[in-house]
Amino acid sequence: MRPSLAQLEAFFWTVEFGSAQRAARHLNIAQPTISLRLKELSDHLGIALLERTGRGLRATPEGRALLPRVATVLAELRGIVGHDPAREIVGPIRVGLAEGFAVTCLAPLLGALLEDHPGLQPEWFVSTSTTLEAQLLRDGLDVGVLLNPIGDERLTMIALGAQPTAWAAPTAWGLKGPLTPQDIWSQPIISNPPPSAMHRQVTGWFAAAGLSPSRLSVCSSVAVIAELVAEGIGMSVLPERMVARLVTEGSIQLVATNPPVEDGRLFIVSRAGSEDAKVEAISATIKRVLQQIGYLRSR
Repeated sequence: MRPSLAQLEAFFWTVEFGSAQRAARHLNIAQPTISLRLKELSDHLGIALLERTGRGLRATPEGRALLPRVATVLAELRGIVGHDPAREIVGPIRVGLAEGFAVTCLAPLLGALLEDHPGLQPEWFVSTSTTLEAQLLRDGLDVGVLLNPIGDERLTMIALGAQPTAWAAPTAWGLKGPLTPQDIWSQPIISNPPPSAMHRQVTGWFAAAGLSPSRLSVCSSVAVIAELVAEGIGMSVLPERMVARLVTEGSIQLVATNPPVEDGRLFIVSRAGSEDAKVEAISATIKRVLQQIGYLRSR
């Protein structure tokens, strides 16, 4: 018996979401139906396609080898059912994402791109915006979502909006806001190294009061900084959505300050003068995803 398209869809979306339950919601069918189709496909092929990891599922080595062929079959089916020139955009594209943005937005962006442009083959680079901006200037990336880019005439920047940002402190410190720069300049502060957007936000906030933090440590990873704050090591300026889980768990608190921290500004950045349909396609998907998940602060 040949595998069915329904079984291939069940396999593809379970791998994509790492969960049979999420795949079932995406396909608008019951989870037991997904599980049955996965079992039937595995039985038909005589190989184990999925394995458990933590709370989710991932493809086995045999499943990973099969996945590109399944993706091709499903892409061809979409082309047969409904011809859409936008879906014919194919090929590799190098995409850079500011780390604080990527922690929250990369997962929904991946799913949306598979829906919008299954033929695209994005290669993701996650780092600080200044590192990504340098890569764009060196032609190491095709497009990026950057926070407070420095800017260069060789780059085109399209404003997305404000990324909600706040001072984050260990809940165990018991700080009560609103806090001023004079209140916390002597506290341990953690930031990305200069000239990163985070470092400019942190030092700029203190500089407006004629101060500089006396105990400033630097770390290249925004996600690691959030964990350090949760462990009580220091304070930092962080994207609110990125630390929402830690706030809910009670290890981090977002502290009101006077003056408030200025929200970061997100931009889609690409090289000036390049007219690439893949860049335009991924930019449109990024905008749609941000609107759907309500990521940007409304004004």
